This record gives sequence, C-alpha cells and structure tokens, in this order.
Amino acid sequence: MKLYEICFSPTGGTQKAADILSKGIADEIHTVDLTDHSTDFSAISLAGEDMAVIAVPSYGGRVPAPAIDRLKSIKGNGALAVLVCVYGNRAYEDTLIELLDAANDAGFTVISAVAAIAEHSIARQFAAGRPDEADRKILAEYAGKIREKNHLRKYFSAFCPRQPPLQERRRFRNGSKAHKRLHTMRSVR
Repeated sequence: MKLYEICFSPTGGTQKAADILSKGIADEIHTVDLTDHSTDFSAISLAGEDMAVIAVPSYGGRVPAPAIDRLKSIKGNGALAVLVCVYGNRAYEDTLIELLDAANDAGFTVISAVAAIAEHSIARQFAAGRPDEADRKILAEYAGKIREKNHLRKYFSAFCPRQPPLQERRRFRNGSKAHKRLHTMRSVR
C-alpha cells in the first residue's frame, strides 16, 4: 500500500493538519499538491490497494473550486480515502459533503472523514497557533484508528448526514468583496 497525501493548502494550515494525520498512518508518503496549477492531475492514477489522505480548507463552508476540479481529474481506481476538512474555528458547513461527492466522482472509496481546526487564513487571531499540541494528539490517535482499520481491511463507506441538496456554487461579480466577508466567530474548543 502506498499512502498519497492529496492536499490543497494555499496558506499552509491545511498542510499542517494533513501532515500530522498522514505521518500517523504511514512512514512513506507520496505528496500531490492540488495548489500547483502546473501539474497534470489527470496523469495521477492510484491503485486499488493504495490509500489517500485528501485534505482541503473550508472557505465559506465550501471546498475551493480549483481543489474540486483538480481532485476530480485524479484517478482513484477504488483506493481508500480519508477526507480532511480544515477550518478556521468558525464552521465547515457543507465542506465534507462536497468533498465526499468529489472523491467519489474521482473513484475513491471513502472510509473516514475528519474536520480539523487550523489558524484562520484571513483573521489570524482566530485559532492562532492551531493545530496545537492537543490537536496533534487527537489527529495522531485518529490516524492510529485509521491504520488499524486499514490493516484489518474493515472499512466502510463514509456516512455524512444529508441536509437538503447543496446550493449551487455562488459566483461573485468582478470586484465584489462578498467572498471576503467574515462571519461572527467564536471559540469552538
């Protein structure tokens, strides 16, 4: 089994959480950087016995559009997948559901999902310094459980409770600052 870390992390917070989880699952990690627009993602093909940690940030409760498009180009070929949604201590809303749909469309078999907190990418005072030592411990424990499930090959299809269908992705007018609007934030810890 090869472990692929497929990550979209423009500011590095998502990468930190994905690294902690990936290193707890396997020693050798093959990295796929979804932020690299020059990569031919359609040339990436996993084998059925492989596993992928697919990590994205939550922007306004959604997966960034470039991450979805690039992930759907990868050939999962039935490889197991662990989904990671990283958010800045506000809310991740439909991010995991949208990521689950994209991973399934790419041919992955999703066995697990986790929402992790990292420092907010715009308002750095929120979740500053996260993931911290407590977060690392929780992610490492979770990685151990994933490793054990994979070792025993007892896996299941991830269950995400569905609300009404996802809203169509909103498009903002040129010059609009609506996408930068911050919501009221609170500590979730």
